[in-house]
Amino acid sequence: MRYTGTTHAISYEATLDFFEARGRQASAESLETATMYQDRELARRRDRCEQTTVTPLLAVQPTDRLLDIGCGVGRWAAALEGDFGDYLGIDFSAELLRLAEARGLQGAQFQRLAAQEISAATLRHAGPFEVFICSGILIYLNDGDVTKLASQLAVLAAPGARVYLREPMAVVGGRLTLDCFPSEELKSTYSAIYRTPEQVHELFGAPLRAAGFRCVTEQSLYPPELCNRMETEQQIQLWLRHS
Repeated sequence: MRYTGTTHAISYEATLDFFEARGRQASAESLETATMYQDRELARRRDRCEQTTVTPLLAVQPTDRLLDIGCGVGRWAAALEGDFGDYLGIDFSAELLRLAEARGLQGAQFQRLAAQEISAATLRHAGPFEVFICSGILIYLNDGDVTKLASQLAVLAAPGARVYLREPMAVVGGRLTLDCFPSEELKSTYSAIYRTPEQVHELFGAPLRAAGFRCVTEQSLYPPELCNRMETEQQIQLWLRHS
């Protein structure tokens, strides 16, 4: 079903089933396509674009501790390999984590954990963290858990911490929710919540602002030739905490 302009909760169990199936179908030659739902070449071009655009913004230092929420197959662990002090990637999909761990990335550790369950008590490393990566995770969280996640990041953040958010946002017609929506392209049913930039600022940004963060970068991620959606657009935000 499609829900436009209204609040509708999605099932986490259905989302987990979707990603477990994606992980089982993925191969070492096309890891990007497991979590970037495009053909192999477009997924790789988008991956390179994100790395080129975002890596300078992250300004990762050799002693920084990174927490990658919804790390999937370890795209960012691979992109930043050797640049960080410690890296912890979390994901709720055992199949995606299996692919990430098989890459043997230097200094990277992975933990099976849902984003809404993050806390100092549940993480393998309690932080504090200098860098947080939230790459395409909020669309799979209901509203209360988006705010809960941001509140926990604020607790785990070191002085001067950076929070990178990449999120497909609704740019036409307001908030859009797909609930077990049949997708011919994905050959599966799919659930996701596409919020407007203003809604993301309200749900995710408010707890960060209360903890001394401010949004220092907000922009579209891909050039037009890498975009193929009418209702949604990949946008990024970088939140910086005062030292």
